[in-house]
Amino acid sequence: MRAHHRLVVVAVLVLVAIGLASLVGANVLGGQRVAEGGRPGQPHRTLQPGEAPHSQFHRFRLGAIDGERLSPNRDDFAARTSPDGPLLLFLPATRSKPADYQRFLTTALGDGYHVLGLDYWNLGKTLSATCEADARCYGQVQRNRFDGTRSSAYSSVSPAGSIVSRFRDAVAHLDEVDPAGGWGRFVQADEDVLWSDIVVAGHSQGGGEAAYIAHIRPVLGALMFSAPVESVGPVHAAWMDHPGQTPADRMYAIDDVRDHYRPRITGSWTALGLDGTPGDGSVTDPWRTDTAPPLPGADPHAILTDLPVDDPRHAHSRIIKDSTPLDVRGDPQMLPMWQWLLHRFPTPVVPSARS
Repeated sequence: MRAHHRLVVVAVLVLVAIGLASLVGANVLGGQRVAEGGRPGQPHRTLQPGEAPHSQFHRFRLGAIDGERLSPNRDDFAARTSPDGPLLLFLPATRSKPADYQRFLTTALGDGYHVLGLDYWNLGKTLSATCEADARCYGQVQRNRFDGTRSSAYSSVSPAGSIVSRFRDAVAHLDEVDPAGGWGRFVQADEDVLWSDIVVAGHSQGGGEAAYIAHIRPVLGALMFSAPVESVGPVHAAWMDHPGQTPADRMYAIDDVRDHYRPRITGSWTALGLDGTPGDGSVTDPWRTDTAPPLPGADPHAILTDLPVDDPRHAHSRIIKDSTPLDVRGDPQMLPMWQWLLHRFPTPVVPSARS
């Protein structure tokens, strides 16, 4: 019996040793991959039959990137119709998440876009409260959140947790679960993002980030909802003083007249040249409407709506979030305006798209 007991103990010790050796080996290999600049394979959940992001939203979360666990790491939303449509990359407002914008994302999906509502580091104070009248602060914080560079006391997002890194990982996942979807073409072999086929959009802080991305990258277009909130009196984000990679005629901004941030937003529009022609010294008022889109042939780039809301404090969000007012048919009152904005950029004809 004693001999048998000794054999059992020895066998257990051997198994433990093998397990520890395997764990150490895995960690060493993982460390080598990170040190070499590679990305360890992520344990993404395999989609069930019929669950591919085709015509319906696929919710997923990214795993750790380059050995770093992401924070925040809330659900991303993705879907597509045509495999050759452009991509709408949507960034939520401060402390908001992609799940808060499903009505708008569904509208873009119906109009032929690949859609990616991307989570990113948008916690803490708003950008406007962080920077106030510090003109250079805005671009420093926005660049840090974009690619992980320019870390400061105001923002210290790592390269792995940046918007660009999250975007690449999300596209890699979507290309894996939906290989016929055309997702991979948005990231080239050298991991450069194909910005020229992407419309960047966002709400509030996310809209300001979309404007900044359009400034430093030649995107297909930019949509800014209740954004950018980047001017205080005569001071505005310093990056707006220089010509950007995307011309103002491919950028559109919209806000509501009741928004308490409106002076900061319209001041940013003026700095960007959206309510006039950049460089010619002209300044015009933003185009105003209730919720109806412009008439055919009109092309305003700065728009103020008069959206009926029960509390003016809600105006900043209800222009785009799922809490937006609905009409008698249950459709968002903003739907025609959303579609007008989305139609500013070429998309494939989708039979099911609303006209």
